[in-house]
Amino acid sequence: MTALPCDRCVGRSLNLCRPLDGARLQVMLALGGIHRWKKHESLFRADAPMGPFFKIRSGIVAVSRTLDDGRRQIVAVRAPGDCVGYLENDGKYAFDGDALTDVEACAFDRRGFDAFAAKHPDLAAAVAEALSAALKQSGQDMLVLGQLRSTERVAHFLAEIDTLYRQRAVSSRPLSLKMSRTEIADYLGLTLETVSRAIGKLKVRDVIGLMGSDEVVVLDNNKLRRIAKVEHDGRPSATTIN
Repeated sequence: MTALPCDRCVGRSLNLCRPLDGARLQVMLALGGIHRWKKHESLFRADAPMGPFFKIRSGIVAVSRTLDDGRRQIVAVRAPGDCVGYLENDGKYAFDGDALTDVEACAFDRRGFDAFAAKHPDLAAAVAEALSAALKQSGQDMLVLGQLRSTERVAHFLAEIDTLYRQRAVSSRPLSLKMSRTEIADYLGLTLETVSRAIGKLKVRDVIGLMGSDEVVVLDNNKLRRIAKVEHDGRPSATTIN
């Protein structure tokens, strides 16, 4: 069989692709192929007619929604192996998807994918598992926003991103956040000034060091996780769909 780009993809053993053999992966690839975006380009827009959804091969994507008052709320940060653009609302995308870095992703025509998944129970089960993981993470994120103080939220974010990047083969030494402080504030439901103060407090306490505007060195991982109230190794390894 001809070599597939999937063979070099960190997401080959994750999410929708995990149960599929080479022949069925070829069918999946034919549903849209591989697409690329530059940093800050849009993959899809909320309320636009539903088109393809995407599985990230490389790069980081922010999933967000603009509130009625114009504020932006980032609801998820997705890495290689995750799917984005799957959730819909009356035939329209439910969220925005924006490239935080250069991004490469496989595109899947939604109608064609649903028809294909209906014929393959193991693929349908993988979709259900990914949606369940997304729901579980949403609940955890709501707990973070509702219960943790600002410095704890920022520490939780750093611990979560550090774990995610290590799991998905994204460079993490030093930890390059791939997000501006404004984007971090949009994710954590804080102001830019509050995020900057929290980062400063973590630096003064020798929990982290700073290298440039978006690179962090975790100096004391145990202390970071105690502040973040992360008991184990951060976010679960299950891949998710948005």
